[in-house]
Amino acid sequence: MNYKKLQVVGICLSLLTLVGCAPATTSSEAAWIEGPCSPSKPGVTLSIDYLGEVTTHCALNYSGNGWNLFKAAGFTVKGTAKYPTAFACQIDGKPQAAKCDDSDPTGAYWGYYIALNGKWDYATTGASDHKSACGTHEGWVYMETENTELHLPTPAEIVCN
Repeated sequence: MNYKKLQVVGICLSLLTLVGCAPATTSSEAAWIEGPCSPSKPGVTLSIDYLGEVTTHCALNYSGNGWNLFKAAGFTVKGTAKYPTAFACQIDGKPQAAKCDDSDPTGAYWGYYIALNGKWDYATTGASDHKSACGTHEGWVYMETENTELHLPTPAEIVCN
């Protein structure tokens, strides 16, 4: 084998080694899809309803609490300064004008909902204390008043393996 071929082989082996040392993508970085979960793509479905505009993602094979579900499902959340993981101030940057130092002085807030038996119910625990389960649906609705209408999609619970 001549010297040029040895150089090429050496460079290729070096590149393969470097590629092999690159950090692997963790499942939490890309572990969600748009739309609800399904039997073929199990996980926890999270829907966000901001002023009637609803976005739904599936956190594939998710296990954790309702607060960490935001990141697993591809959403961002910012809590208040006083309650950083207990009171959602902004979800995906909305509402844009929120100051997030305390709860909104107008009384508007993000309401947390859990689907039970195919119906949405206001959550009885905070998201940080709620254990999200595969096959279930969770939702957040920006409540301008106590009479805000929910636009969350009809939940269809699935069975996970």
